[in-house]
Amino acid sequence: MQMSNEASTSRASAPLEVHAKVWIERAGEVVISDFLVQLLELIAERGSLAAAAEVLELPNRTAWKKLREMEAAAGVPLVSSASGGAEGGRTTLTPEAESMLSAFHRVADAALTDVDERFSSERSGFPS
Repeated sequence: MQMSNEASTSRASAPLEVHAKVWIERAGEVVISDFLVQLLELIAERGSLAAAAEVLELPNRTAWKKLREMEAAAGVPLVSSASGGAEGGRTTLTPEAESMLSAFHRVADAALTDVDERFSSERSGFPS
């Protein structure tokens, strides 16, 4: 399937954008990534893994699996759950998870800023 000249010209005239992803591993296992940050932040915001999974359109089983894999790679519990009571159960992040989220944001933000700056300084090497 060929692209029309108009579509090709339109796409070629669109500005170039640089993208990068940051994740942290231990022994080849992902400890934290953009997706896992989203999962943890939604757990904190919504108060449950099930609610976070719903927002991410993930089966609960998959969300639990990802959380358990992240905890195993991190070597610490990342959530704490309280069940029952008048208000029902609630899942919260552990202090270790909150610390890891803050550190990840600092690392990822700095890395992405560096990528943007380097791309800007090398922009002339790419077709305009």
